[in-house]
Amino acid sequence: MNSAILQYPERLKAARERLIGTSINDPALNYCIAGLARVEEVLRRPLRVVVLGENNSGKTSVTDLIIGQGLLPTGVVSNTHVPVLVGYGEQPAIYGVDYDETRIRIDSDDGDDPLTDLAYRAVQVMLPLPALKNYQILDTPPSASPSAFVGDADIVIWCTVSTRAWTESERAAWAALPKRCSRNALLVGTHKDGLDTEEDVAHVKERLRNLTSGLFRDVILVDAEGVQGGDAVADDDPWNGARELRDGIQRVAESVVERRTRKAEKIVRRLARLTFHHFGSDEVRPDSVDLLLRWQTHAKHLLELLQHGRQTVPESIETLLVTYAYYAEKLRPGVVRAEDTVSGASARALTAPIRWPQQTTAAARLVQTLASDLTGLLRMLAGQSTYADPAVRAEYQTARAIVLALADLDGAFDALGRMLGSSLVSEPVARAS
Repeated sequence: MNSAILQYPERLKAARERLIGTSINDPALNYCIAGLARVEEVLRRPLRVVVLGENNSGKTSVTDLIIGQGLLPTGVVSNTHVPVLVGYGEQPAIYGVDYDETRIRIDSDDGDDPLTDLAYRAVQVMLPLPALKNYQILDTPPSASPSAFVGDADIVIWCTVSTRAWTESERAAWAALPKRCSRNALLVGTHKDGLDTEEDVAHVKERLRNLTSGLFRDVILVDAEGVQGGDAVADDDPWNGARELRDGIQRVAESVVERRTRKAEKIVRRLARLTFHHFGSDEVRPDSVDLLLRWQTHAKHLLELLQHGRQTVPESIETLLVTYAYYAEKLRPGVVRAEDTVSGASARALTAPIRWPQQTTAAARLVQTLASDLTGLLRMLAGQSTYADPAVRAEYQTARAIVLALADLDGAFDALGRMLGSSLVSEPVARAS
């Protein structure tokens, strides 16, 4: 998996802690910090693998095979009629979860079995296995509807008996689940020991792939019941399918984490943009208010020209950037150097290499977003903190730099950075301090 994806939660944590360290009490910044914490929490949550199937389809044995043959205390959990969640714990433990979400440890040595005395909503098994830090496994009871367990599922495994695989009732049960389940689903054929030869195995796999085309990411056959001798034997024996099953889960898990991270990146960029649009909005210098109003009037006029087809997208962006440079220099003299003035052919050279969208609704949104981002940057240049205590000013500079880096302003801002003599993304303090 891409190392940048694996490191992204740590990057968010570092940015959030740096923002907290500035001790700036600003509503927009507080919302940003809370939002980053929530995104971190989601990214660090272990993936949930939900094991489904009809009665006697081998679900508990498949769960045992995933974590390591013989490690699941099947003597305790296999006869329960409640879901069993297997997750990571520093020490092995089994808990009953009642209907008030209270956890009660039930693997004591006092000889009593609390499972027979109290009604539990679920059972949690905690094991010190490194793989369980990345995903937890939910083994579902045969009496419950599969749809009751897929709401929080990241990966779905459907267990079917290899010798009678994919019955009409299974097809109907799977069809009743949300379509999104198929995107990250594996079909696992159990009781592989009922097949005599590798040819039989290949034939059943091919048949299942044909019958379930488009419904599962892969088809894997396992002999979850026939392994003897512990986890090392399970991994070394290709017949039982343990390694193939774990590898299949790992591949799906990597794609889920990558998609989750990409979505988180979009959310963080949007959150950061909204933050710097409002950050310090109540601290604009009185002498800057009129300039900001004039900029907003110009930006609105340029958007109207684009909307009515009187300017192209590159022309609108070019004009926005040049206009921004003018107002930035007015708000903070010296922020734009004289040799960086852009006009005519040189301005077109800046925008030409960038493939802007054509005259469409998407293009109009791009320009509108650019105008909003530039407004936020101008507000930063117009901030009161310029005249504040040096220590406070340094904290504001740090916070603005972090927020702009999280916003990941690229494309138009690369061109803008070249216009101003540096990149606003790599050196935001120098241009929006």
